[in-house]
Formats: sequence, structure tokens, C-alpha cells
Amino acid sequence: RPFRLIVLGSGPFTDLGFNNMVNQGRIGVSKALNISDTDFYNIKSQDDMDNLVEPLVRDGLVDFVICSSLDVKDGCVSIATRYENTSKTQFLLRGSSKVTKNTMSVTYNFASINYISGYFAGLQTKTNNIGFLSPGVTANNNNDSFVYAFWAGAKLANPKVNFFYYNIGSYYNYDKTIRATKELIEVYNCDILGDTLDDFTLGNVVIDSGLRAIGTNGFPQRKVYGENVWYAYSYNWTKAFLPFTQRVMNNLDPSKPHINNTNSYMDFSSNKENSFFELDFAIDVSDNIKQEILDHVYNLTQTPRASHPYYCNKLLANYSLPYNKTSGCISASSFFYINAPVDGMTYLGLYNISLNEAKSSLSVQYAFSIVSGLLILMVLFMMLGIALFNKTPSIRSASPIFLGFILIGGMIVYIGGIVWVSPVSTHQCNARLWLVTLGFTTLIGSLVIKNVRIWLIFDNPELKAIKITNYQLFPWVGAFLLINVLLMGILTGVGDLRMVEETGIDGIGKYEFMKVCKMNSQGAATLYTILAYFAALLLVGVFVSWKIRIVDIHEFNESKPIANTLYAISFCLFVIVPLMVAPQEKQSETIVLCTAGLFITTAALAILFIPKFWRVLRIHSGGESSSDFFSKKKSSNVATARAESASKGSQGSAKSSGKVNRRGNIVEDFTDDSESS
Repeated sequence: RPFRLIVLGSGPFTDLGFNNMVNQGRIGVSKALNISDTDFYNIKSQDDMDNLVEPLVRDGLVDFVICSSLDVKDGCVSIATRYENTSKTQFLLRGSSKVTKNTMSVTYNFASINYISGYFAGLQTKTNNIGFLSPGVTANNNNDSFVYAFWAGAKLANPKVNFFYYNIGSYYNYDKTIRATKELIEVYNCDILGDTLDDFTLGNVVIDSGLRAIGTNGFPQRKVYGENVWYAYSYNWTKAFLPFTQRVMNNLDPSKPHINNTNSYMDFSSNKENSFFELDFAIDVSDNIKQEILDHVYNLTQTPRASHPYYCNKLLANYSLPYNKTSGCISASSFFYINAPVDGMTYLGLYNISLNEAKSSLSVQYAFSIVSGLLILMVLFMMLGIALFNKTPSIRSASPIFLGFILIGGMIVYIGGIVWVSPVSTHQCNARLWLVTLGFTTLIGSLVIKNVRIWLIFDNPELKAIKITNYQLFPWVGAFLLINVLLMGILTGVGDLRMVEETGIDGIGKYEFMKVCKMNSQGAATLYTILAYFAALLLVGVFVSWKIRIVDIHEFNESKPIANTLYAISFCLFVIVPLMVAPQEKQSETIVLCTAGLFITTAALAILFIPKFWRVLRIHSGGESSSDFFSKKKSSNVATARAESASKGSQGSAKSSGKVNRRGNIVEDFTDDSESS
């Protein structure tokens, strides 16, 4: 089997950042040592370690595993420990670690390169406001010592700088990086921004904002973005990985002497061939700034690391770490415990993306509210018409009080439509159902009761007059409403109908939420009961319409308008039910329900009331007399037979041509609402 090398990263190698440079190191080693079997794995979780890496180590299918990121270090250590004596696989760990039989470690002086980058930022800033993003302590126990190193360089270069920084919780968080960067630019007026993240998302936001970026994640950003980048440093991971890979390959060859595992430390070097970092400047960076930066780099290579300026300066004198007042320095070990901001650093905290509400379209809300308002105005005019013309046969024979109830029901539905499209809240969720159900119960219940009275009056063999007053019918309407109130009371009491904030619906953004109405299973069951109750009312209406189809007096025969109303409702149901079953957005659902509710109610009122007002208009315009409206229609067979039977039965018992009631009193016509309707 040929030698196999795998590299584990904490992100995609296309990130134009840390992982890209690590992958270039893998490619450089492969070319230098003629290794054909190499791979880069983006490790996102411990499951990836268990499913991808452990089987390779267990079965001896990989020779060298480079754990390039601190995020994967713990997983590598765990596997290396388990297979230390059973596998020949060697591990290269990032960071400082103890050398074992199958592990080595490589680290680099991240503090020195961050110090140099900060020094450049301090010299180049125009606003004296510098921003920074770092993973923070939540990212694999990382600390902000490297943020401090960047700030120390900026502060030593320019004592006037103001420094603002966020932690974002990981080395790679695209959304947080974008928003935090924008805030540093727009709120804190930062014109130079750096980071210790893996990708170049921060730099992209800076460039899109019209500023120029600096590359601080180890990728040669100027090779991609050119003069949009002031300054960038890059890592040469080939120099870091090559000697370790050579050692592993050597130790696998029995003919060669064994080389013990060691650790390695990468940094600037006075010999450019050995330097881990490479610097690149924009064309218009002044020669003075370039030279000052290069001078500082040279001084770092000539100064013992323990005496570097990020360890030794007065900025740390008051910090709660072991500080040698004689030398003015802290130890390297103390440096790595810097987490809290030093005086002069403005720590803005761990950046959290707040969820934004995805609101329904205002145009939909305005449209339905305006239409409902106009329809309410129409109902008010109808009520006024009934009040003005309640003595006319067309209105009186239809019982003005029940006509008023029907209109009130329609108005309540329209008000419910306005509430339905208003901003969602727990009160709104409950109010809209109360209004719509009470409105439809009042409208349909009044219509059904009114027609039941006509049925009882005319559906008898002798067509005798029956006195059924409004006061006798009101309790029935009240009973319908009481059932509605009881059911809605149960839904409100146990249904837990409330507003909730939901994410991941209707195609809204990742960091958006939508307010919707939700209820529990008990509430849903009660709602289905209410719908069944309305279905029962409609069935009663259908039955009564069929029963009064034989009435020959046009004013009392409302079976056709009721049938047309039921047709309109049925049509809407056939359209609505499939739409509601199919997946759709909440706003689409609102549009369908509100449109259907307005259409059903308006169609019902139009079918019932327009003919009545049209007759009233014709009477007042002189087109017809009131007696014309009580002319018979073409009689049905049943009605004709009943009329003949009634005529024969009344001969000899009545001397008048009028009809008699049950008490033998003569009734001249059917316009007397107190007697017959």
C-alpha cells in the first residue's frame, strides 16, 4: 500500500483563509515527496471523527494524520490514545502538546504576526477606530491573548487609536461575521478591521462597504483582491508539514534509523527561506510605513521571544496577571491567560444575532381592511334602508327584525376580517375566531329561523294561518348563539390558543421569525366541532329551503336566494379545502380565508337583499304597485293541489274570499307580520 496522508480541517479548503493555506501545505508536501494518496477532510463534528477518521486508523489504512485545527485536536488526541499500541498511524497536532509514541505537535507564533498586523493597522487608520473579531473563549477554550497582541501593536504604533472587538463563538460563522463586521463599520466607525477567523468573510464585508481590508487569516488575499487589500500575511504550511512527513515516512522504512518524535515552533526568521510568515503590501502603502513594519519584523527576529513587545510593555502593568515590574514583562504562559480586555480595549461581548420579525405584507392588511370597511358601510346603508322602508310589503313580509339580525351577522364577519389581517397577538388569535364564528352564527341562524317560520305558516294542507311572533323565535336564535359561545368558550379555555414565534417556515430567513396562531390538540378538536356545528346549520337551511319551495307568494318564497347562498358557500368550500390541505405560506392562507369569508358573506347579503331593495325602488319610482308583489308565481303541482283542497274545505264555512286562521278569524293578506309572520 502506498503512503497515505490525510489532513483534517475545521472548514472547507475553499475558504480563502486558514483551511485553504493548510490544504496548500498538503499539496506542497505531496509534490515534494511524491505522495499520491492524500486527502483533506472538513471535520464538522465528533461524528465525523468517529465515522471518517477512526476506521482508517483502526484498520491501518492511513499512515499520517495532520490535525491542522485546534477544533479537531481533542478528537485526534482521543483516537491517538486509543490506538497508540495497536496502530502505526502517526498524528501531528496543532498547538503545544506532549510528544508521545504516535503524536507530535506543531504551533506557530500567532502573537507575533498579530502584533505586526496591529502595528500596521495603527499606522494606516484614518479614523483612529480599529475593529476586530475573534472566536473567543467559547471556541475550544481559545482566549483573547491574540486580540490583545493585535491591539498592543496598534496602540504602540498610534496611542490615539480606539479599539472595539467582538467574540463570535467559533472560527467560522458566516452570518455572525457579516453582521458583527457591519456593526463595527456602521456604529463604531472603524476603517481598519482584523480578525483571527478562518475565512475572509470579514474582508469581503469591509470591501463591499467601500473600505479596504487587511488579510489576517493566513491566506495571501492580495492575490485575489488586489488593491482592495492594504496588507496581508500568509502562512507557508509546506515548511511546517514537510519535516514531520519525512520523519514518518522514514520510520516506516525498516532499513532506515528511527527518528524520535518532536515538536516544532514556527515564527518569523531573519532567513527568509525559513520564515513561516510572508508579508504583502498594497502599492499605495507609503514606503515609510512599509519600512517601519519590516524594521519591527527584523527586531522580533533579533529579540528573544520572552522579551517581545507584546509581552513587555506598560499596557499590562495594571492587568491581573503575574507582571514583573523590573523587566516590565509577563511570562509566555501568563500571556495565554489573557481573556478579559486590557484597559483601553473596548470589549463588545459575544455577538449574538437577534431574530427579526418577518411581518406580513402591509398591502394585504390595508387591502382587506379597506374592503371590509366599505362592506361595513354597505351594511349600514342596508340597515338604514330597512328602517326607512320597513312598512313596505317587500321588507315587512321578510320580517325587518330578522333582516337586521342577518345584517348584524354580516357586519360582525367583516369586522372579524379586519381583525384577521391585523398584527398577530394572542388577543388577535382569539378575537378573530370569536368574531367570525359569532357573525356566521347570527347570519345563518337568523336566516334559518326566519325561513322555518315561513315553512310552519305555509306547509300545512289547509294553508291555515299560524301566528308565530318574533318573540317566539328570538330564543331559537339565542340558542344558536349560546351554543357558539359555549364552544368558543371551551376553545379559549382549554385550547391554549395563542401567538407563538416560529422560525423556518414560509421561506423566511435563517434569523427571522413569524408570529402565528397556534392551539393544542384539544383546541383543534373543539374547532372541528364548531365547523361541524356550522355544517349542521347549513344542512337545516338546505332542508328548510327545500320545504318552502312550494310557496306561491313570491315575497315569502326565499328558497331560491337561500339555495344561491348555499351554492356560493359550497363553491368556496370546494376551492378552499384543497388549498388549505396543500402546503402553503401563512400569508397565502390568510388571503384565501379572508377572501372566502368576504365573498361568502357579501354574496349572501347581495342575493338576499338586492332583490328586496330593487322592488322597493320600483314601487317608489311608480313602476309597480305594492299589490303586484303578492301575485302568484307559476304554481307547483303540490301547491296547486293544496290550494284546491283548502278551497273545497272552506266552502260553506266562510262567506268571505279571505283565508281563515285556526280560530276562524278571516285574514285578508299576508302582510300582517303580527299575525302570520
